Amino acid sequence: MIVFIIWFSTVSFSLCQNSSDFKALKKELFFTKEYDKDSKPVQDYESTIYVNVELTLNSLITLDEVQQRLTTIGYLNISWHDEFLTWNRQQYGDLDYIYLPQSEIWKPDITLQDSYTGMKELGSDLILATIKHDGRVNWTPFQVFNSYCPVSMTFFPFDRQTCEFVFGAWSMRLKDVSLLIKNVSGIALERSIKENTIWTVVSTSASTAQYHEESLVIFSITLQRKPLYVMLNMVLPLVLLSILNLFTFAIPADSGERMGYTVTVWLSFGVFLTIIGQSLPESSESISFMDIFIVMQLFQSTLVVLLSAILSRFCARNGQTFISSCLLKRIVTYKRGTSVNTSSEIQYDEKETQIYITWKEYVSTIDFCSFWCLLSICILSITALSFYTVYKAEYTLSGK
Repeated sequence: MIVFIIWFSTVSFSLCQNSSDFKALKKELFFTKEYDKDSKPVQDYESTIYVNVELTLNSLITLDEVQQRLTTIGYLNISWHDEFLTWNRQQYGDLDYIYLPQSEIWKPDITLQDSYTGMKELGSDLILATIKHDGRVNWTPFQVFNSYCPVSMTFFPFDRQTCEFVFGAWSMRLKDVSLLIKNVSGIALERSIKENTIWTVVSTSASTAQYHEESLVIFSITLQRKPLYVMLNMVLPLVLLSILNLFTFAIPADSGERMGYTVTVWLSFGVFLTIIGQSLPESSESISFMDIFIVMQLFQSTLVVLLSAILSRFCARNGQTFISSCLLKRIVTYKRGTSVNTSSEIQYDEKETQIYITWKEYVSTIDFCSFWCLLSICILSITALSFYTVYKAEYTLSGK
């Protein structure tokens, strides 16, 4: 008996809400009452329409650092009250809500103000708006958002970017349409955007603003780059190239391959500088520390090429030369493995002596000094730059 009552009630309810009720309601609204989609949907034309806006992002497609463009897929949940789209449910088979194309009703001309591709209407005719019997309208336009996002690559690849979506009623003044935030916690995120392979969503926020006589809602999203890919494909090869640059001095100066080796390493740094330069925005306000590191290594590699050319010239000389530097004398003594023969020393004055060595031994001594000197500089520069970049990035992004 209970099952029969439930079945009968369901059938009766479905029969009451048939297509004829919808047709009669639509005729009443659009023909009898002559609903005008171009007219402000309030009885008092001086009153303000309050529009609630919520942004939901389904996926993050890409953040183009060069063009400074953020491409995302999502939709807006927009709701307002239309005083001319109301009806008595009992007169239309207890019809609670209806669906209508967005082109048939009044809607606020909300646009993405910082759009990268220009201003255009949200949604399409395929999207239906939900109208409740009390005049509550809910419109959810689905969209591919291309928004302008200024990026700062100073701490690349440990950078964090904050992008904004600025929506506003373009042609309607603040006293006509006031935009409100529906979700005060920020942007609603789907699971797919949280599992992005390049970026991690750190936080979102939402706020309202007023620009002249225009009402705005601003949604912000903060993204943290996942640095593993850049570390393996850019940073690690640069460090290895820096090490290869140092071992130029391990190749004999009189070897014909030494100059070709040094020039090849120099060209490799130039190629890396070009590749990284193409992946970063052309900006003089924020220079990446990676760019600074490559330029430093390119400058060092240039010095290595010049020094190798000079030492190759020295190595071709015959005869002997003398050294008076205490450091070089100690190095020569160490490399010979025994004390310098005192018979080869010439008394320069009471405090200094001069050691005569061959030009090849002289070049070998300069190579030894250059190797350890540049190795120390390379280790210190890489360590200092790495720690400074990570520390400064965390310090800056923490808001201190």
